Amino acid sequence: MPGWRPFRKITPGRIIMAGLGGVAVLAVTLVVLDRVFPPNLSRLSHVSTVVEGENGRPLRVFSTAGGLLRLKTTLADIDPKYVRFLKSYEDRRFDSHIGVDPLALARAAWQWVRAGHIVSGGSTLTMQVARLLEPRDRTIWAKSIEILRAMQLEWHFSKTGILNMYATLAPFGGRVEGVRSAANVYFQKDPGHLTIAEAALLTVLPQSPSLLRPDRFAGQALQARAKVLQRLRNDNEITAAEYQQALGEPIPRQQYAMPLLAPHLAERLAAQYPDQNRIVTTIEPWLQADMQKLVEYYGVSVARDRSLAVVVVENKTGKVRAHLGSRDYLDRPSHGFVDMTRAIRSPGSTLKPFIYALSFDDHQTHPQTLIWDRAIADGGYRPSNFDHNEAGEISIADALRFSLNIPAVKVLGRYGPIRFSETMRKNGLELSLPGDAAVPNLAIALGGVGVKLDDLTGLYRGLATDRKNCPLQYLRDEKPAPCLSPHEMFSPQTQKWITGILQNTPRPDGYRAQATLNPAPIAFKTGTSYGFRDAWAFGYNADYTVGVWVGKASGQPSPSQTGLSSAAPLLFSVFEKLPRLSRIHNVDADESWKKPAPDGLKYFAPNRAQQNQLAVNVLDIEFPADDALFLLGDIARRGVVLRARNGVRPLIWMVNGVPLPSDPWKRSARWKPSEPGFYDITVLDKNADASHRQVTIRANAPQRSTISQVSISSVKNRP
Repeated sequence: MPGWRPFRKITPGRIIMAGLGGVAVLAVTLVVLDRVFPPNLSRLSHVSTVVEGENGRPLRVFSTAGGLLRLKTTLADIDPKYVRFLKSYEDRRFDSHIGVDPLALARAAWQWVRAGHIVSGGSTLTMQVARLLEPRDRTIWAKSIEILRAMQLEWHFSKTGILNMYATLAPFGGRVEGVRSAANVYFQKDPGHLTIAEAALLTVLPQSPSLLRPDRFAGQALQARAKVLQRLRNDNEITAAEYQQALGEPIPRQQYAMPLLAPHLAERLAAQYPDQNRIVTTIEPWLQADMQKLVEYYGVSVARDRSLAVVVVENKTGKVRAHLGSRDYLDRPSHGFVDMTRAIRSPGSTLKPFIYALSFDDHQTHPQTLIWDRAIADGGYRPSNFDHNEAGEISIADALRFSLNIPAVKVLGRYGPIRFSETMRKNGLELSLPGDAAVPNLAIALGGVGVKLDDLTGLYRGLATDRKNCPLQYLRDEKPAPCLSPHEMFSPQTQKWITGILQNTPRPDGYRAQATLNPAPIAFKTGTSYGFRDAWAFGYNADYTVGVWVGKASGQPSPSQTGLSSAAPLLFSVFEKLPRLSRIHNVDADESWKKPAPDGLKYFAPNRAQQNQLAVNVLDIEFPADDALFLLGDIARRGVVLRARNGVRPLIWMVNGVPLPSDPWKRSARWKPSEPGFYDITVLDKNADASHRQVTIRANAPQRSTISQVSISSVKNRP
């Protein structure tokens, strides 16, 4: 027939050529398929964000979008015995095959035909990784895809890379995926150091994570672990003694919660670095745990709706070693989820050391400059001391030691509140003023601004170290940021003066005896905001600076709460738990703050024209007014408050020449007249200066005009 060709003779050469052609076609097909369908590694990118301490221990683990606890894990994170057990039990020829083990597949197929159902899958570890990357129903078609994907993975990745994928994606029951997650959930530790029993359990759990969960099915988990141990013993992977010891180790009976250390800081950093699934901080996990236990113990004695915050900074490096944003992150009554280290609150008196420091450096005052602690008569702002008493003439150093308000306001007025605010801003401390158009005023000295705990802790760290305000360091591998203050805030001499004064500040009750025994006292300052809303304490030694805040996150008052009674005890308890880092446990200070002031700075005056003038301290009775009239019926129970201005303590009060029982160190006394009449009231001070007032006590109500005159006189002279 036309076009007909006889059948060509088949020769060995043609067979070889055909075979090579088929292999070439298959190779091209595989290459094309590889390019069109690359390995789907998307599940590896959906891992939990873990915030770690400086030593790599987890502080807090955040779930994935799907609610899984899936920590990225590599072989470097895992005890080598686990990897050895895994290969021995799951895939003996893992290091030599190309993703598929024909012998294992043949054995699985024979067992299937013989038993009538699937006995073993014959899957290699690489095939299991392929299934973990793209989960499918277990069918013949799915198995075929797994085989191709396994070969593809072996083509693209090393054996170590494939095991890293398995260590990250392997299921261990519930929402737990990955070896690191499982070790933390079942054994409360990272997988770097596992016992033989622990490694054996983690080896077998992924085979059936729902049915072998030890927290739900302890019996099945125990049997499965024993099976692994027996195989390991038969293969001489473990000794007889190790086998017996591992068999006797108890099985974990629960899934432990992931660590919740420094939760506020972890939350802040996770939001700040959303593209990072591993964030390593400067936090010391053991110290953080101790601080949280201390706060838990301390919180027993405070109201449930009160919170607190603590920041511990290592002076030498500026690294934050412990961070507590609240008393209890999960506590609802105290709004524990609010990070009070970043909340803007009134600092009370804690800015006073910096007011005095700048005044010292400006040569306006000296620690031994004498200043009158008496009411400010001029202007509209008339602050009073916390106890509403006045100390009379006192040194600047003692005014700071006892945190007197009136001297601090006077010194700030001399330095300038706007100038002080700008100086703080240039040194990196932002003072939040109430109102958009608010101008810095004298109230800054007593807490009339807003600051953040960690910002002010950083400023105190500068006082303890190089006199510069440098950003606190929260990340282990982050390079230190440039200091917020380009120049030193004040001189070394001023630093020594302030430190020496703060080291001699009276301690709270219960810590005074320790102060006499401790040769290296802690320099500290407390503060209480208006209305008892915030209690503060800042302290430092050669190694650490600690900031403490106590109050209500809602901003409501806490009556009787002060910095000395509420925050300072916690401050000293924190210092008791801090390790010693240097041989010299004390900051650089001397006794020069106790030396007399130079002639030009012996007395404080509000301006330079008055700098060399002696201060005048004229003893005077502030209340009652001269010739004041009282009705006996109105004062019989409460009496009359007698109040003096100025003078040198002690004071003696007398009525008609008879001394009154009173505290000579206070400027006030209470007098209860027993009958009508004319009375002469006298007050004497240490220098025998005297002031007099005459008052009238009537039994019956006077005429209307007289009552009006008495009322006006009383209001005009009210303190």
